[in-house]
Amino acid sequence: MAIKVSIDAQFMRFNPSTLNFHESIRKDIPAFAEYEEHDKQTRTRIFAWIVCMYDMNTPLLKEVKDMYKRKVYAATLVGIAVSSVTGKYEEWAENMILGKDKKINSLVVQFIASFSSPEYMQLQAHVAMQHEIMNKIISGKADKNDQVMFDISIKTVKDITNLLYGSGERDEVLEARRALYQQVAMDLSDLRAENVAMRVANGDGLPSSWNPYEEGYEPGDIHFKGDDPSIADASEK
Repeated sequence: MAIKVSIDAQFMRFNPSTLNFHESIRKDIPAFAEYEEHDKQTRTRIFAWIVCMYDMNTPLLKEVKDMYKRKVYAATLVGIAVSSVTGKYEEWAENMILGKDKKINSLVVQFIASFSSPEYMQLQAHVAMQHEIMNKIISGKADKNDQVMFDISIKTVKDITNLLYGSGERDEVLEARRALYQQVAMDLSDLRAENVAMRVANGDGLPSSWNPYEEGYEPGDIHFKGDDPSIADASEK
């Protein structure tokens, strides 16, 4: 099912006007495949709205500076309009534009994350640093430098969030921001020591991207002093 969207999608990841747009985005980004709200045509319009709004190369970022005007313009482009009788959007469309639909907010986050942009990775790093410094503050181990870094990190996270959402000088609504940070937290969670230990204990192995050595390298069995005569104690040499 295709919808006509008058937008220059030459440099965009997806072209919402193509016949296979709905299937293509669901195939490439699992979260979209899991979204089953509304009928297929409405879902396609929602997906197209997300692409027109949040693609890193959408021309709307330059053409419409104000975020909420851009949201309304993108909605119009994909065929989401106010009622000719009431002059209002349907409830689901209004919630989507205002950032009050948590499921659509999550789709926006997944779409942004799928670009694996340096800005998104920078956001992950700063959020992780905030957690680390906060733990030091709570335990009473933080110093003046930690406080300075914490304040800088807060501003950086805000600036990067605005960049990723294309919101210019205006901040995104609370629900959308919360969805973004939930995604960051999920991405970071696999790196926690307890999760690594759990994967090893369950025999799941670790992702190859975590291996700092050459491809195919696996650590050998652990040996204790005295188990193997060929392993000499450095102190005895």
